[in-house]
Amino acid sequence: MKLRTKIALLTIAIAFSMWLITILSIRGVVIEAMRGELEKKAVSIARNLSDRVANSIILKDYFQTSTALDEVLSKEQDLEYIFVTDDAGRVFSHTFKEEAPEDVLTWNPLGSDHVRVQLLDTEKGYIRDVGVSVFKGAKSELHLGIREQSLQDTLHEMRYITFPVLILVLVFGVIASLIISRLTTKPLQQFVEFTKVLGRGDYGKKVEVPYGDEIGYLARNFNRLSMELKTASEKMAEAYTYTHLLQAEKLSSIGQISAGLAHELKNPMTTLKMLFQSFKEQPDMTKEDAEVINNEINRIDTILTNFIGFVRQKEFQYTDTDLAELVDRVLSVATYDIENRGVTVIRDMIDNLPHVNADRALLEQVFLNLILNAVQAMPGGGEIRISGKTDEHFVEIIIWDKGSGIATKLKSKIFDPFFTTKEQGTGLGLSIAYNIVKSHGGKLFFDSEAGKGTVFTVRLPKGEQDG
Repeated sequence: MKLRTKIALLTIAIAFSMWLITILSIRGVVIEAMRGELEKKAVSIARNLSDRVANSIILKDYFQTSTALDEVLSKEQDLEYIFVTDDAGRVFSHTFKEEAPEDVLTWNPLGSDHVRVQLLDTEKGYIRDVGVSVFKGAKSELHLGIREQSLQDTLHEMRYITFPVLILVLVFGVIASLIISRLTTKPLQQFVEFTKVLGRGDYGKKVEVPYGDEIGYLARNFNRLSMELKTASEKMAEAYTYTHLLQAEKLSSIGQISAGLAHELKNPMTTLKMLFQSFKEQPDMTKEDAEVINNEINRIDTILTNFIGFVRQKEFQYTDTDLAELVDRVLSVATYDIENRGVTVIRDMIDNLPHVNADRALLEQVFLNLILNAVQAMPGGGEIRISGKTDEHFVEIIIWDKGSGIATKLKSKIFDPFFTTKEQGTGLGLSIAYNIVKSHGGKLFFDSEAGKGTVFTVRLPKGEQDG
């Protein structure tokens, strides 16, 4: 069963219940009120009449008493009968068409009461017998019977009036319930369809519910959720693309240092080859020869360790990182390029820098890119100065080369993806380096002057320090 149907049925049930309760309540209240008024009227008539006939009863004037009873009976249409007793308690006068019923005195005996009302169930319907004392301390009583027919007639008239009105109200209630259920369930149905859209991954859509109430608030939250999901999806796609671009640039960097790796390995391997060749001719090994072999093997191990540490793919993992150690590691990887180009590297004030919370592999990529760019900016050799400084919140590594600098018209494009001035470049190095530093909450910026060189600054937030 649909929610709209449930709401409609519930509203109709409530409307019908209210209609029924209203009818019963009105009927009960009206009946009690009318009966109360009827009794008050009967008591008032009885008292007035008893005062009127009191003297006639004392004088035993039957005619005057009967005349007074008949006159009141003719004026009051609701009266069924009137009778009065003398001071001995016998029926003195009455308005019955024939003789007074034998048990008439037992219908509503006063006893010690001055006024008493008794409901009688007769052949003519319910009659209320109202008895009052004519004289205090005497047995003389006046009784009159008042019919409830007028009360029933009034109730019938009310029923004819109230029933159509209540039915009309019920009809309007049902119509209103259908309208309300539609207004309530229509936006909910939109929400259901909207969740199906989100379930298909179609983020960024909006549900149009022009209400300012709780439903409108819910719609705005749904729309905000949709936009947040769209943003998150786009960031995931961007991260996926960025990861692949990072890998491509890393492979490019590996290609650049592979020649250096081969050269670095060739020198100790040549030394080892020559030593083992001499061992064939002269098997005796001197202490000096053993030390040379050990040094060359350690050199090969260091070269391969540094290279493999850079090449190995790692997941993004932030750890406490010593920038001085990281820079030294990158310099060892780039040793061949540095020495082959006749470049001198000067390290200045980086050994005592505070640590940062960073992904070591990513920062290695950043600094390797900047150092190789500095080396390539000085094809005829030169000097690279790497220095550091710190303030209350940040650590900076500054890499300065004395190369040809960057042309003014190219400065705005340096960090653009795929922009390069190198024949073999991918154009991704500085763009990826910029994004890596930015993802660490830092900044990568530069200053360059044509003919004098370029200064790149990596600015990173300090890691949490033990207090």
